[in-house]
Amino acid sequence: MKKVNYNVVIFMTTFLSASVFAAAPVNDVTLAKSDKQIEKQLQELTRLLETRNKMQIRFQNQLDQLSQEMNQITGSIELFNHKIEQIENRQRNLYQLIEEQNKPAITAVANNGSVAPGAENEQAVYQSAVDLVLVNKEYDQAVTAFEAFVIDYPKSSYVANAQYWLGQLLYKQKKRKEARSAFLIVTEQFPDSSKRPDALFKIGIIDEYLGEIASAKDFYKKVLKEYPDSSAAGLAEKRLKGL
Repeated sequence: MKKVNYNVVIFMTTFLSASVFAAAPVNDVTLAKSDKQIEKQLQELTRLLETRNKMQIRFQNQLDQLSQEMNQITGSIELFNHKIEQIENRQRNLYQLIEEQNKPAITAVANNGSVAPGAENEQAVYQSAVDLVLVNKEYDQAVTAFEAFVIDYPKSSYVANAQYWLGQLLYKQKKRKEARSAFLIVTEQFPDSSKRPDALFKIGIIDEYLGEIASAKDFYKKVLKEYPDSSAAGLAEKRLKGL
């Protein structure tokens, strides 16, 4: 019996030893696979980092390009505003010359040979408002003067001009919606006014600024259709091509 137990012990010892030695190659293989996985993951992370860096550089270049384009646009807008200001100054000077040439005689004579009632005062009030713009450069006071003139002399032959001046002044003060209303009165109530083509064009400019592109196009086209030979038509055509 003892001999049998001794043999069993020897067998078990041999088996366990073989098992221990047999396990070693399995662990080495597992470690090797784990190292390869880690190396692969590191390579993947490296690739991702390189891709991210390249994207960051590309985005930065795009941002730099957009910044340059914005600076160019800003410069173009400033140049455009300066040109508009120059055009408006030339227009004011031109209007002054035209109004001086077309100014009716102060002493309007009625059938009985006397001065028409209120004619002299009407012209004086209108000219005073114009002088506030062209001579004194007092634009706020000029707005008040033209508004008062339109109310006090609704039947005057100067009303269309007064409305246009009012639109010009309000536009200069960046009160674009109010300016649009003044210009619209000129276009709708005074179809024979010499200021109508310019008023139509100015409404187009305001609508374009307000984002009403379809309406702006309509007013530009109306200028081209109804006043093809006017200076406003040339300006309207250029604006229309830019939309």
